[in-house]
Amino acid sequence: MEQFKDQPSIPHSIGQDEITAAFREVFSTASGKRVLFWLLEQCAIYGEAYAGELVNATHYTLGRQGVGRRLIAELDRIDPTLYPRLLLAIADLKANDRAAAASRAADEEGEDYDSDV
Repeated sequence: MEQFKDQPSIPHSIGQDEITAAFREVFSTASGKRVLFWLLEQCAIYGEAYAGELVNATHYTLGRQGVGRRLIAELDRIDPTLYPRLLLAIADLKANDRAAAASRAADEEGEDYDSDV
């Protein structure tokens, strides 16, 4: 009987496999990576929880961070490299966004200059 203690039930295993596949699918696209990172930002993972004498605000933020840590733990369970790769991918996406914005701004300046001639 001891051998069955550590084995997940069949419904749990199937559900876990579906969640794993869904995370991998979401992580495979740039949009999915943006959404995952946005969710982590909403969980206040990258902020300070302490709100001074506002104990309820501190507890609220700690709760949000707990959800974020669960999300990171799920990423780690699926693949220990997912979260670090997410951070690198987001840095690249933000750099590309800044470059595209700078390019658009330069194009708009050029259009304004040409229209004045």
